[in-house]
Amino acid sequence: MQAETVRRSAQKTETMQLLGLQGSDCVATLDKAISSLDGVAEVTISMSDEKATITYDVAQTSIKRMQAAIKKAGYDSLKPVHGEDGNCCGGCGG
Repeated sequence: MQAETVRRSAQKTETMQLLGLQGSDCVATLDKAISSLDGVAEVTISMSDEKATITYDVAQTSIKRMQAAIKKAGYDSLKPVHGEDGNCCGGCGG
């Protein structure tokens, strides 16, 4: 009998501050840019808060790749917002 290897990847949710949102077209453009990345499971963009909440597979993409996609779409983003999703952003060690 041959053993099967089952890989379970870890999903993570991050909230990032967005800069430069000017209307609903911005939301659609960013949603498309982020969603097109391999491993991105869900994107929620809040115009009023200027934040994106992204659920992704850490084995397939990273914050840096998402920030690059946001930049390529013509916008800027800040590092993950600490505590917004109940997780540490990793910047404080806690």
